[in-house]
Amino acid sequence: MSRVFDESDPGATFAGLRTTMPAWQQRWRIPAGTRGPVTTPDALRRLAALGRTPSDRALLGHALGELDARHQLASGIAAAPNLDAIMTEFVTRLSDAFGSLPAIRGTAVLDIACGSSSSRSPVTGRRTTEFEPWMCRLLVALGANPVGLDIGEITDETFEHHRVDLGVPGALDYLATGSFDAIHESRLFGSPEFRSAHGSATERVRREIHRQERRLLRPGGVLIHSDGRRRPARTTGSRQPGEPGPSGAALGG
Repeated sequence: MSRVFDESDPGATFAGLRTTMPAWQQRWRIPAGTRGPVTTPDALRRLAALGRTPSDRALLGHALGELDARHQLASGIAAAPNLDAIMTEFVTRLSDAFGSLPAIRGTAVLDIACGSSSSRSPVTGRRTTEFEPWMCRLLVALGANPVGLDIGEITDETFEHHRVDLGVPGALDYLATGSFDAIHESRLFGSPEFRSAHGSATERVRREIHRQERRLLRPGGVLIHSDGRRRPARTTGSRQPGEPGPSGAALGG
């Protein structure tokens, strides 16, 4: 049966939790009558409201609380407002890909170009929290087992990570065939930095990474692409953006 989520009905998304007011929501509660711009705690509550079922919202609220405690997510959103949009996109992709957030628990997920501790804004050149490994952090908080790959430095993280130059032929050969339940790739090839670094070799690198993804994915696994390109499924048992999964949920593209 297909899952139906009406994003135009915000009252349906969070009303269930308001009646119980769990501890994580208590921390983010804003006094009635507060005026002024949306506060950071409000942004975290809005992210938690993206859950499509009561169990999704409860798990997501707990996960966001962990991210705030360990990685100062609230402060990160305040300093880099675009991080709110990035987290919204990540939560939506996972919901679309897995059908429900509790289904993510225990899965092995490869995050290609996951972000790093040394990320800098392509606009200002300054250190920014926007491109830190937030998807891997979110996956850990949701109970998954992510593996992050990036050319930048990754430090003080609880997930497995490797510093990899994806432009080098065979860079992913060391990863075992069929070792991941899902693979996430986040606009890698649309990145001006990536295209600048690889120039005319960009398409070769793209083909190589997609070949590796098909090798690394387990039968029935999920490819979560977000580079704007639709591609036919070539791996037996794998799913591509727009194809229904076992739960009937469509994969985010």
